[in-house]
Amino acid sequence: MRARLSSIWTIARRDLTTRARSKAFRVSSAIVLVALVLGIVIPAVAFDRATSYTVALVPGPGAPTAAAVTARAEEAGLTVNVREVADRGAAVDLVEAGTAEAAVGPGEVVWKTTVDTKLAPVLSAALAQAAVAQRAQALGLGPDDLASLFAAARPTETTLEPDVDRGPNTAIAVIGMILLFVALNFYGSYVLAGVVEEKSSRVVEVLLARVRATDLLAGKVLGIGLLGMTQFFALAAAAAVTLRIVKPPDLPADTLPLIGIVVLWFILGYGFYSVLYGALGSLASRTEDAQAAATPLTIVMLLAYFGAFAAIGDPRAWWVTLGSFFPPTAPMFMPLRAGLTDVPVWQMLAAVLLMVVAIIGTVQAGGRLYRGAVLHTAGRMRLRQAWHGAR
Repeated sequence: MRARLSSIWTIARRDLTTRARSKAFRVSSAIVLVALVLGIVIPAVAFDRATSYTVALVPGPGAPTAAAVTARAEEAGLTVNVREVADRGAAVDLVEAGTAEAAVGPGEVVWKTTVDTKLAPVLSAALAQAAVAQRAQALGLGPDDLASLFAAARPTETTLEPDVDRGPNTAIAVIGMILLFVALNFYGSYVLAGVVEEKSSRVVEVLLARVRATDLLAGKVLGIGLLGMTQFFALAAAAAVTLRIVKPPDLPADTLPLIGIVVLWFILGYGFYSVLYGALGSLASRTEDAQAAATPLTIVMLLAYFGAFAAIGDPRAWWVTLGSFFPPTAPMFMPLRAGLTDVPVWQMLAAVLLMVVAIIGTVQAGGRLYRGAVLHTAGRMRLRQAWHGAR
């Protein structure tokens, strides 16, 4: 047993180091990492700029106070820096220079080119409040009378079926699902290509003289899996750190646990699909035949992928729950459910357990197919031939 584990680790280390040293892998990893970080930072910075404004204020009768503008902005979720100026001309100069997004004075709002739909209601409300206060003063009403007159009623609100706003979670879950699909296909194809390359170059015959066929497949899956997990962990860690630093608005508190769930299901999904990719790759004798041999597996993954997109509309549907337990679709469905609904802990644990059992079964079946087909070089081999050939 110890000798077999040593052989598996030797094969794994060989595949890991060979592919990690390739220039294409390093360049693609760097590009993906930079793109991921920029994809988080740029929208967060753009959103922050879109909610921060500078407004030039011209004091006078009928003009709002700086405190009124600031209070209205806070109610709308905006940050407004108010700069009081001496007259209208100075305010217009600030707007023309781009130093201020707008200028507000007695009964007037000045824009440079277009009206900002977020800021305009804030300034209009502040002007309306100033106009009401001016008229109330003319009628002899004091500030306390005015406040009492416009005090809002506070009705009791009862929600029969409260629903949590999961808009941000939906975006995170969908992005995670897309990354899972791409990663599983990418690293599964690595295993597929590696098996076919060794088979077509007859390297596999030399390796099989020293190690068992199932150990060779296990080492290849482990080596490429470690490479994939390292890259996936690096991307997940970069995303988590960037989110911590940038702190985009409306970021859900359970974002980091959701990233962890996506990583977990990548590991489980890779363990399930990569063995099958390797086994199906052994049926082909040439690189041109490899994709055709893996077509059934590709179709299953595509069905799971598009099914997960359909599940976004109704994540509590019975078929979505069932799909989150079914091993071929669970890597796509369960992270999506975790982002869009509250998944009971027992369901998550049960799905993980079923996936582990399925991986064990896949290793047994995939190992048998690989053992029966890996030395076959006369064209593409059928599944039944490979299965019986392993005896």
